[in-house]
Amino acid sequence: MDARSKDERSEHIIRLRGSLAVCPTDILSRCQLASLLEELGQYEEALFSWRLALSYDPNNLVAREGFARCRRCAGF
Repeated sequence: MDARSKDERSEHIIRLRGSLAVCPTDILSRCQLASLLEELGQYEEALFSWRLALSYDPNNLVAREGFARCRRCAGF
């Protein structure tokens, strides 16, 4: 986990969600959102974002790895 505070992560999540409201197929933003949610321990929300990223790009290695990692962390 990097040195950003929980507040900074939360603010970044808000910005990413705003960006994704405009362009929901933005894979980079979707993966960033999922990663941040995962860092904050919000595994169900992170899994939702990883699934969406994979629905837009099933071969995206970052999303595949994130999805698998998050499932392990969440105990699924």
